[in-house]
Amino acid sequence: MTRKLTAAFLLAFALPAAAQVVPATNYTDLWDNSATESGWGVTFVQHASNQVQAIWFTYDPRQPDGSGHFKPLWIVMPGGTWTSPTSITGDAYVTLGTPFGQPWAYTLATLPVTKVGTFTFTFSDANHGSFLYTIIPPGNLAPTDPAFGLPAFAGTRPISRNAFP
Repeated sequence: MTRKLTAAFLLAFALPAAAQVVPATNYTDLWDNSATESGWGVTFVQHASNQVQAIWFTYDPRQPDGSGHFKPLWIVMPGGTWTSPTSITGDAYVTLGTPFGQPWAYTLATLPVTKVGTFTFTFSDANHGSFLYTIIPPGNLAPTDPAFGLPAFAGTRPISRNAFP
């Protein structure tokens, strides 16, 4: 009986430790495809705990602003799950913040956050990879929601570390 309890106890702690995936390297950097595309990129921050925050800065595919230019759009992945040492997947959100000069205006009640899809980053080596995005905003959003009117779109883009001189 004692052997069975000891085995169950050890197994309970060994399985979660074995299930954790350790990333191959630290991928923290600015990533883009500046060789063939400009104007968008990903800020990828990997913490010591291997949790990740990724921000995709791109252009909003909705109607352009009054000048005929498309507005900037930031979509964030505030976490994720490492599915292999070189791949992480997480939920993606659209949000609005307060202007830099008004940090006192921030509250959780006034910061709209809407889940709009998923991101997957797969790295082929320490300097190259691919970025898969699937954006499918929920329906019935209020006109004040940052994802209101955002169309569904998806794709895969090659990414490389942004080399600074």
